[in-house]
Amino acid sequence: MAQEVGYKLIIRHFVYLCSCMRITIKLTGVLFALWTFASCGTTGLGIYSIQMENVLCVPESETKNLMFSTRGLPDGTTEYTYEDLSIRIDLVLTNTRFAFKLMNLMPDTLLIDWEKAMYINQCNDTLRVIHNGVDLAQRSMLQDTTFLAPGALLDDFLLPVDNVIDDPTNFSLWKINYLFYEKKENIGQKVSVMLPLETKEGEKRYHFFFVIDNWKDV
Repeated sequence: MAQEVGYKLIIRHFVYLCSCMRITIKLTGVLFALWTFASCGTTGLGIYSIQMENVLCVPESETKNLMFSTRGLPDGTTEYTYEDLSIRIDLVLTNTRFAFKLMNLMPDTLLIDWEKAMYINQCNDTLRVIHNGVDLAQRSMLQDTTFLAPGALLDDFLLPVDNVIDDPTNFSLWKINYLFYEKKENIGQKVSVMLPLETKEGEKRYHFFFVIDNWKDV
């Protein structure tokens, strides 16, 4: 009888230890999830004010710029619009990439060779870029050409490949570095984007120039 009671006490103690282990594991998982969310979801960087300085087209458009304007968006970013006889493009610079909407104003199909597009950072490094739809695991692979029909609108972005870092501790397996990270020290620095477009008449290279003119904490 005493032996049976002893066995029951041992079993109860074992069950209690298992329950404690489960609670500890759950708490550890919750804390890890909160840490991951905090480290990935909060930037602590603030807001940059960035202006488009100029747009160059090679060969130069006959009418040059038909429109070159900016407008503030609700999230604090700025949209830049450029238009000539061939294209209209709206660009928005985010923390990590250049988002844009490109409309083909020509009667012919536009070809975008993404391997010729590039980003020149504040250190004057020329960086290869990828666009929307490219699997980050295959970011080193050659990208297919995009064909944009007359009157069609392309909603896309350019992301520097060198800013995509393998990170096995992140649930997505990758970390994307910010374009700017030195806060006030970035003020006055310049960056640019090169986007070549091809038509049956040849290639036109659009070069968009930006300058960081302010920084504020949030």
